[in-house]
Amino acid sequence: MQQPLILLHEESLRMTHPVFHAAPNATRVIYVWDDAYVQRTAYSLKRLIFIYETLCGLAVDILRGDTRSTLQEINPSLVFIPHTNNPLLLEIIDSIREVVSVEMVADEAFVHLKKPMESKRFFQYWSKAEKKAFLHDGGVNA
Repeated sequence: MQQPLILLHEESLRMTHPVFHAAPNATRVIYVWDDAYVQRTAYSLKRLIFIYETLCGLAVDILRGDTRSTLQEINPSLVFIPHTNNPLLLEIIDSIREVVSVEMVADEAFVHLKKPMESKRFFQYWSKAEKKAFLHDGGVNA
């Protein structure tokens, strides 16, 4: 019988991510170590070690292979994936959608700004967000 599962990526490696609340009936949490994706990211060895060690500390099955093919073999009824803006991950997610149903789950805001902002550079965002970033509630009550 097909069961839903959670597919994590490197931007969502924490057990407090909202994806776990959005998918309470998911029977499995996986991370696919996709060599083609890793090569495209050009991550340093230090970053890859960090990702692997973080995965080892989570209750997640680490599978190796092409992400789409791996999910096709598992054949879940639905795949919950934490939202991302990473174009390489979005490309993979689009290919997954061709073989299985996908539900993207939004993350909680890092900080709560009074006015939405569109910034092209991280520094522009950070100059507005840094005062609230280190508050316990991210500035919700500020």
